[in-house]
Amino acid sequence: MVLGIKSRGQPRAKIKWPVLIQTTSKSINGETQNISTSGAFIFCPDPSGLEDSFRIIIKVPHRQSLNISAKVIWKTVATMDDSTPGSGIGVQFSGISADERKLLQALIANHR
Repeated sequence: MVLGIKSRGQPRAKIKWPVLIQTTSKSINGETQNISTSGAFIFCPDPSGLEDSFRIIIKVPHRQSLNISAKVIWKTVATMDDSTPGSGIGVQFSGISADERKLLQALIANHR
């Protein structure tokens, strides 16, 4: 299901893909909760020390992973379920190739 959220400008799809956030000092595992061609909401069990800008590797099933530059737009406390506390981060893609953007568009369209 795609959610059209006008304030963000791009339709978002509720898709859960594993991600690896790579900062200059560490790597953080997470999972997308929703995604568009311009950004994503990511759940992270422990985003402490997360820098404002980083690389994010999105592990799309049955495809090559996407390796995108991103920056944090906002953070919030979140829980994936009753037993998994963590944080949610809203990220904006700051460096995404035309091919990666096209692939994301196609994947999001398939979730309608």
